[in-house]
Amino acid sequence: MAEPENLPYIRVQLCLKKKDEVSDEFFHNYWKGNHVKLALENKNFVDKVIRYNQFHTSPKMKEAAKEFKIPVPEYDGIAEVWVKDIETWMSIVTDPEFVAAIAPDEDHFIKAPIDIMLGYDNTVLGEAVKVKTT
Repeated sequence: MAEPENLPYIRVQLCLKKKDEVSDEFFHNYWKGNHVKLALENKNFVDKVIRYNQFHTSPKMKEAAKEFKIPVPEYDGIAEVWVKDIETWMSIVTDPEFVAAIAPDEDHFIKAPIDIMLGYDNTVLGEAVKVKTT
């Protein structure tokens, strides 16, 4: 099946694991605070991102998920960034100012490598997200 044409946005999901030497509390607080602050200081990021969402989990939630008897990934969170298209995402992650701020900061709390997924929504229940096209 081919992907739909004229998608209003794509979603970039960056699957994150905390560094072994940092606590869960440090990982989540640092990501919510310091790291977000750096991203929001980058004009290119702020101007081009449609939506930025952080999905946080915890050891307790991961343990509860094991009750479903299906594999539970070892991620500690997923950064989800909505952008117009792949080219827009590429322009963000190759922006020298963005890279200079974000890449070194990741070393404080994120374990490499970061896994990535690109995709689009197919809303089955609930309202589809309306994206401004201005």
